[in-house]
Order: sequence, then C-alpha cells, then structure tokens
Amino acid sequence: MGLKISVAIKEAGVFIVKPAGEIDSVTCVELEGAIRPLLLPSTKAIIFDLSLVNFISSMGLSVIFKTKEAVEKNKGTLVITNLQPKIKKVFEMVKVIPEYLFASMEEADTYLDKFLTEMEKES
Repeated sequence: MGLKISVAIKEAGVFIVKPAGEIDSVTCVELEGAIRPLLLPSTKAIIFDLSLVNFISSMGLSVIFKTKEAVEKNKGTLVITNLQPKIKKVFEMVKVIPEYLFASMEEADTYLDKFLTEMEKES
C-alpha cells in the first residue's frame, strides 16, 4: 500500500505528523525524511496522529522512538494519538511510551496545553 505523510503546523513549534498506510522497513525512511526538518531546537511538540496507520513494524517504532529522543533533547514532547486497535496493541506490547499515548486529539490537546504552559513558566 505504501505510505502518505502529511505534516501540519498546529501552532508555533507544534507539528502534527499524520502518516497514512503502512510504516515498515521501506516506508520508515520516508517518515524519517518528513520528520527530520521538524527536529529543531524551537520544536516544542510533535504529535503523531496514527489514525490512518494500519501496520507498523519495528523499524517504524524505531523512527518514533528516535523522534521522541530528539524532541526531548530540546525539552519538547512527543504525543501519539488515534491509534487503531491493532497498532495500539503493538505499542502496549513494547511498553515504552504509554504516557504519551492518547485515544483522541482532544486528550492530546489537554496534555499539550499543560506541557506548553509548564514550558513557558520555565523559560
């Protein structure tokens, strides 16, 4: 099926990455390429909206974990939302970033509002 990736700016320093299709050993390179320009010191948050992802391999998970590390290095955060049930099971099995998994964009927004408010206080 392949992978299509849209990137949108939610607000200054906050990006929504919405892949559609399969994230596997081939398409993970495309995903990395789409994310790379977002990994700036000014990036406060990257939101992965996985509502249209129907498969993710270990290579796809690796891209997400690398993104998390890069964003957190600059004191930002990574949020994952709208997982299909079988994709959610993959994340639950890995047990690495459950505190960043949200069922909906509304839940993610609540978390981000708190995170960004705290980030501003620290500045």
